Amino acid sequence: MIYGDKVGLRPVEEEDLPLLAQWRNDPQSRSMFLMPFLLPVSGQKKWYEAVLNDPTQMRFMVVRLDNKAVVGTISLLHIDYRNQMAEMGSDIIIPAERGHHFGLDATRALIRYAFEELNLRRLYGKGLSANTIGMRKHMRAGFKPEGIGRKAV
Repeated sequence: MIYGDKVGLRPVEEEDLPLLAQWRNDPQSRSMFLMPFLLPVSGQKKWYEAVLNDPTQMRFMVVRLDNKAVVGTISLLHIDYRNQMAEMGSDIIIPAERGHHFGLDATRALIRYAFEELNLRRLYGKGLSANTIGMRKHMRAGFKPEGIGRKAV
């Protein structure tokens, strides 16, 4: 487990798939995905199998340290070990747990892991301009804006 102050990060397991499909299909969460399609659990299983066979991504469940409840997800994507960089993937914090800074704590924990254990030197992220909370969280975690992809989405 990767530890933050309030949360831990553990790898996604097969038993997480029904919960992930539920979160993925939530209208509020789905609106922040670049591909906002409904996904059945069988589709989530195909995604999981692809993740297991792809060394360029790491997917984690965000777990509260105080009560062990799973509250979200976070990822490293497009990991380029040669050039020591990766993309911070979109995270989901379930609506009932938002406002407690679990997403910020998870982001900071994953940044430490990426730099200190994976020996990466650069992390970048992409986000929708409508996701002001996510953008603000990344800025608080130390990200700097580099550009805007006009008409990219």
